[in-house]
Amino acid sequence: MNPLSKTNQPPGRLRSEPGLTPEDLHAIEGLATACVAVDGGRLKLEWGVLESRPPEQKNDFLWIGEHGLVGFLGIYGYRADQAELCGMVHPSARRQGVFTRLFEAATAELASRCVRKALLVVDRLYDAGSGFARSVGGTIEHSEHRMTLRREPAGIVADPVITVRPAELADGQFVVSCLAQAFNFPAELEAGELETLARRFPGTLVVDYSNEPVGTVRVDRSAEAAGIYGFAILPEFQGRGIGRQVLSSLARELRAEGMAQIGLEVSCNNDSALHLYLTCGFDVTGTEDYYAVQPGGPHLDTERAVH
Repeated sequence: MNPLSKTNQPPGRLRSEPGLTPEDLHAIEGLATACVAVDGGRLKLEWGVLESRPPEQKNDFLWIGEHGLVGFLGIYGYRADQAELCGMVHPSARRQGVFTRLFEAATAELASRCVRKALLVVDRLYDAGSGFARSVGGTIEHSEHRMTLRREPAGIVADPVITVRPAELADGQFVVSCLAQAFNFPAELEAGELETLARRFPGTLVVDYSNEPVGTVRVDRSAEAAGIYGFAILPEFQGRGIGRQVLSSLARELRAEGMAQIGLEVSCNNDSALHLYLTCGFDVTGTEDYYAVQPGGPHLDTERAVH
């Protein structure tokens, strides 16, 4: 028997159909605004991903209260064997077991897909979120600083042989290989998996050096904010100023588009990347811990609250 089934049912109901409607996205945005207003910090929701969910798979779990959405938990499946989870509960609906039920549903879905590991993303500011992660047997696998562009992007003399272009499906295996070397991403994917990855994560770019692909980066855009993710240059092409030129150019372009906030993330242990981002105008604005939890894992302490 699932130990979670013994918990009390919080007010409301779970909804978890595949895909999100415009109304859902609007409600999630309002919920995030309410949570951040009380707690500060940031929720790693990645709006570009939420807006392009595959219609055949459940990735989003919504708890509907009497007056609308009070809880949300999303699955972010960047690789077949691992997924990230990020969610929230409205301040007025906490400590009622809402996040427990969302977590139960999401991890059951992951278990049905044979996903071996989930990473629950928690802002280090949120003691309740960290407490919940520990209560389900979570341990910190790694931590990342989030950085925001606060200063003018670094001015550089552009090297014309360095170019950036939208990724095509034919670039899929190169992108995967590049990410594998930088982030321990699975190095080989089947054609169908590449197509799924491309559909789920639009905004992927390829960095060329003298018309040879040498790196990749993904830009996630919302109305006024942009996130830069998965930035990687092949090891043999590092140290040539490619990363600095690409990042500075991207930051300037996004500012010119009117993005009020431009952010990225970096491992707390990656000193060289941290130095690069600092010199390009980004500052550390917070830290997120990634708790490894087992899908369908141990008993939950349902008295814990969570962001």
